[in-house]
Amino acid sequence: MGAPDRTDQLALPERMLRLPSFLFVHLAKQWRRLAGGQFEHDLRGQHLMILASLEDHGASSQKEISERLGIDASDLVALLDDLEKAGLANRKRDERDRRRYAVMPTPAGAKALRQRLVDVERLNQEMLAPLTPDEREELHRLLLKLFESYR
Repeated sequence: MGAPDRTDQLALPERMLRLPSFLFVHLAKQWRRLAGGQFEHDLRGQHLMILASLEDHGASSQKEISERLGIDASDLVALLDDLEKAGLANRKRDERDRRRYAVMPTPAGAKALRQRLVDVERLNQEMLAPLTPDEREELHRLLLKLFESYR
């Protein structure tokens, strides 16, 4: 089930619809509407990025995670606290350097990541349903190009 068609309800100014930034913001609101709050009190995007990064790169220091993902160090501490509290990641003294901690996902964290990515993929399919497969691929290519230019 998709979200109700809102085109009859919305009368957005044409000059705003010409601005990609306005469309990005409006589509982000649509994403939150589709998600229906199902992720609000659970893993958020940054939690998923951290878990995925740890799965891809292995145990990492907080500094490595912060630099890799572009998350402010103080924000990262709070996110890691969330993950630890939920039993999805843990911090242990780094065997290579006892002054720092190595962060690693727990088996429950790896499982939660896999499950959540299935949910997110389903929502992506729903959100992008109006596009053909070729259009989805082109949109993805263009978004990656923009993303790369701001790294």
